[in-house]
Amino acid sequence: MGGVIKLFQFIVIWIVFLVCTLGVGLLFIPLYYWLVFVGGPARVEKAQQKLQSTLMKGETVIASGLQQRLFALFSRRQLVAITSSRLIEINRSVLGGFAMRDYQWKDLRDATMAENIIPNIFGAKLELISRAGAGNIAIDGLPSPIASTIYSHAQAQEQEWEEKNRIRDLEEKRATSGAAVLNVGAGYGNQRPDDGDMFVQLEKAKRLFDTGAISDTEYQELKAKIISKGV
Repeated sequence: MGGVIKLFQFIVIWIVFLVCTLGVGLLFIPLYYWLVFVGGPARVEKAQQKLQSTLMKGETVIASGLQQRLFALFSRRQLVAITSSRLIEINRSVLGGFAMRDYQWKDLRDATMAENIIPNIFGAKLELISRAGAGNIAIDGLPSPIASTIYSHAQAQEQEWEEKNRIRDLEEKRATSGAAVLNVGAGYGNQRPDDGDMFVQLEKAKRLFDTGAISDTEYQELKAKIISKGV
């Protein structure tokens, strides 16, 4: 639907412009055509070269796509690329020059994709939310295959980083809850702990379990180890 609205807006703007200029605005059509359409392939090549020049060592491009023309009738089309570590947006103004933004995968979440009406012409809209507080990232008019590739990769990266963050949170909880108790067997050697030490260790183990730092299985194993050392 977005592409249809863009096309309608474009037509209305030109009609209003021609009416307001009493038809003199027709003289600007060749200039508009030259600024927006002429030399398109060469500009796309420059944008691709710019993309390659910004890659970090060891970073590779997984997929890249150019915005459909109907979504950039008064501007240069946006180039979007995904790499092994980030999502990159490259914008170029009508008069030249590049503006780039990039987002690390660890800062992105909740990717959504919606195909526009007649996807072969109007493509699809891709949206992501930035954990870094940059708000929604919306890219409309991407070719559907490229949008699907970016969406799939973003979903995989989100799951991967959720797991990494979960493990990190567990490690932090263990550190703050006295997780050294997990090595209780090694600390005593052949020395038998007194009852007071055993109860302290059991309390620490229970605290780890209550905070979610260890699973039920880990808690039962740890408790059995502490009790066996105290026997």
